[in-house]
Amino acid sequence: MKLTILALSILLVTYTGCSLSPVQGQDAVAVGNSSNRGTFTLTDHTGRTVTDQDFRGSYLLIFFGYTHCPDICPTALTVVANVINLLGERAQQVQPVFITLDPERDTPQALANFVSYFHPRLIGLTGSLDQIDAVAKTYFVRSQKYLPSAPSDTTVSEEDNNYLLDHTAASYLLNTDGSGLALFQHGTPATEIAKTIQSFIDQHTLPE
Repeated sequence: MKLTILALSILLVTYTGCSLSPVQGQDAVAVGNSSNRGTFTLTDHTGRTVTDQDFRGSYLLIFFGYTHCPDICPTALTVVANVINLLGERAQQVQPVFITLDPERDTPQALANFVSYFHPRLIGLTGSLDQIDAVAKTYFVRSQKYLPSAPSDTTVSEEDNNYLLDHTAASYLLNTDGSGLALFQHGTPATEIAKTIQSFIDQHTLPE
C-alpha cells in the first residue's frame, strides 16, 4: 500500500525570532512520502551510539530542537510527554525522540539533564555537526544561529556561546519501518496527536 502524508495541509513550521513563517508544498509532501526513510547514526543521552535501525518496530514521535531553547522546545516536549501519557498501553509502541540541532553545546550529559524534565521514556540524540546536518536535511529541518541582542544580520562567531537558534518547529510521526506518516504543526493539541497515533496503531493500516 502506498503511504501518503496524513494531511497535505499540515504545515512544516519554521520559527524566525518570535514570528511564524510556514513552509508549504514540496517539503511537507517529501517528509510524509513513503520513500523518505531517515537513516542516521547518532549518540543518545546515555552516550550509546544508535542508528535508525535500533528503532524499527516502534512508531517514532520526533521533535528537533536544542536544550538552550527558551520556549518552543519545552512547550513542544511537554506536548510529546502528554501524548505518551494519553496513549496508555499503546504508548509502549511509540518511542518519543528529541534530536538536537545544537550539537556544539548539547552533549549527551546536557541532553540527559534536559530530557529528564519531560518524560522517562524520552530519548535525546546528538552527534557531530555533520551527523546532525545530515539528519536535519533528511527531514527538511532548518536552523540558524542568532544573537538575541544583536542586529539580525550579525554573524555569530565561533567564540560566542550565547546564541539562540531559529529552527523548524514541528513533530514528526514515523511508521514502524521508518517511513513518514504525518507532521504535526507546533501548537497541535496533545489530544489530537494522540488520537491520530492511536488510529494508526489500532488500524494497522494506512490511508491509500
